[in-house]
Amino acid sequence: MRHRTLSPPHVHDDRSAPRAPRRLTALTLGLALVAPVGAGVPAAAATAATLSAAPPATVPLAAVSAVTGHDVVSPDGTLDLTVGVVDGRLTYDVVRDGTTSVVGASGLGLVLRDPDVDLTSGMTIASVERDEVDETWTPAWGTQSSVRNHANELTVHAVHESGLEVDVVARVFDDGIGFRYVLPQQDALDGPFVVTSESTEFALADDLTAYYLAAGTDWRADEKHYRTAPIDQVATAQTPITFSRGDGLFLAVHEADLTDYASMTLDRVDGEPGTFVSDLIALPDGTKAVLDASEQDVVTPWRTVQVGRAAGDLAESHLIQNLNDPCAICDVDSDGDGVDDTTDWIDPGTYTGVWWELQRRDTTWNAGPNHGATTERIKEYVDLAAEAGAEYVLAEGWNTNSGGSWTNQDFVTPQADVDIDEVLAYAESKGVGFVAHNETRGYVDYYDAHLEEIFSQYEEWGIHAIKTGYATRFELGGVNRSTFDQEAVKHFQRVIDAAARHGISINAHEAIKPTGKERTYPNMMTGEGVAGMEQQNYMGSNGNPPEQATILPFTRWIGGPADYTPGVLDVLWDPANLGTRVQTTTTTQLALYTTFYSPLQMLADTPENYARSPSRSSTCVTCPRRGTSRTSTPRSATT
Repeated sequence: MRHRTLSPPHVHDDRSAPRAPRRLTALTLGLALVAPVGAGVPAAAATAATLSAAPPATVPLAAVSAVTGHDVVSPDGTLDLTVGVVDGRLTYDVVRDGTTSVVGASGLGLVLRDPDVDLTSGMTIASVERDEVDETWTPAWGTQSSVRNHANELTVHAVHESGLEVDVVARVFDDGIGFRYVLPQQDALDGPFVVTSESTEFALADDLTAYYLAAGTDWRADEKHYRTAPIDQVATAQTPITFSRGDGLFLAVHEADLTDYASMTLDRVDGEPGTFVSDLIALPDGTKAVLDASEQDVVTPWRTVQVGRAAGDLAESHLIQNLNDPCAICDVDSDGDGVDDTTDWIDPGTYTGVWWELQRRDTTWNAGPNHGATTERIKEYVDLAAEAGAEYVLAEGWNTNSGGSWTNQDFVTPQADVDIDEVLAYAESKGVGFVAHNETRGYVDYYDAHLEEIFSQYEEWGIHAIKTGYATRFELGGVNRSTFDQEAVKHFQRVIDAAARHGISINAHEAIKPTGKERTYPNMMTGEGVAGMEQQNYMGSNGNPPEQATILPFTRWIGGPADYTPGVLDVLWDPANLGTRVQTTTTTQLALYTTFYSPLQMLADTPENYARSPSRSSTCVTCPRRGTSRTSTPRSATT
């Protein structure tokens, strides 16, 4: 259901309603128990007190709003976003309960080339439109069987002194806000133009505690350990970045629907400890993005601020997914409501596979006497999958020229000791699907040019899942570039589109961060972008600190699922004498299944290690099962 009304400028729409307090749960406490640095009140105690208190009385919003202009209020009346013009610059702020500043007065704007226009000055507001979005949609998979998408919307039509038009579209939900720039078709933009910078500001309180990764451009930028520090110590950050304060203010800054644009990071503004400005990952020539409004309006990704009274509010939010379009590839109406919401080939589940033994150097990816993914070895993992009720088996190193230099792969020719027909037939006889490993090793050009050929062969073989990889580099267009620039983002979308045409789901490693696109393309099921079990393998005592598990659900997982690859039970197994004991326990490994949601979840250890483990039966009970793809809680928590 959508409602649209047209409002003249300077109309103030004050819609407010009390917000019912939330019940404190174990999940809610997770981040709160990591004590904020410099906070006056322990986060957990403050959160509990906030949640048990009566909703605050509504205070006139103008009392704390730093911006005079046009406002839009959340459906429950607790959040208010105002957009106005301050000294010729479009500016916004966000207030909660009429008393708490979530985002202070913050500038908006882009700087363009061809035409050369600086949209951070010389702006006026011509008119505004108002709208309401209220719908309920059914995910193809996920933590809830249905999701309500309810927000009030404000579109600000602004004009630069040069005559160039730009819109700011803002949506305010009960649990946060999102806004994006729209550059309409117009004579001033009659061909390709360049974004040289985006100057979106987030003026936050200077007494917040931050949970963050420093900004980076290489393939491992998201695979670091989250830091906890006062906000004034954060110089740069990847998104999402999460903040907390002891009085019950929890918020996260991220982006949604990252399409044909550069990934956004944040830089601290000099002299303003709590204020950050967007920084887009540059193309090799230094520009940020090349766009074209000659055939249709250009829209940027949404800039998002999720807001909660407890950490669990952030973890439970679907704001990022709600800011993406409805499913574009679904052709099956699973719940009979007249809307297609899934396909007959998207199938969540657990997977086993030839992986951990490679990480521990017991066997190798490349051909030779110690090759891991042989026909017989893959079949042993198929047996493990069948016994555990897993949906898939992964075989890394199954294709010719995997391992070693990783060059001259074609992704459809098996190694000499892999009979792919026998493997696929055996897996099918056990009711297990095959996950084809596509590790480009960063040689992306060949893969990009041959997606149709590769995926057509997989479709003919009956393969409906792949695991992609881009380790060590990202060479596309003959240039080694950032994994997060505009052309890389477009490549990842081409993979999603081509895979969907051939009925294939994706587990993407070393790929772009998730921004909720799984709503539109549910075949983009999970990915990496996290310091997972590989860190425990290669770094030993310097692997993932225990506190990471209390931070990740409220940071990395805000954008979407992650393939953490848990399930290692024999923590002392060291066949190659690497000397890197895995810093974990069986209990921790089992708990990760319910803590780190993923629709594709790995049983990471080897068949032999599971057979030796006294917790073997518990492992199989804890892992997600087939046939439970649409549940009201994470799959692994219900089985």
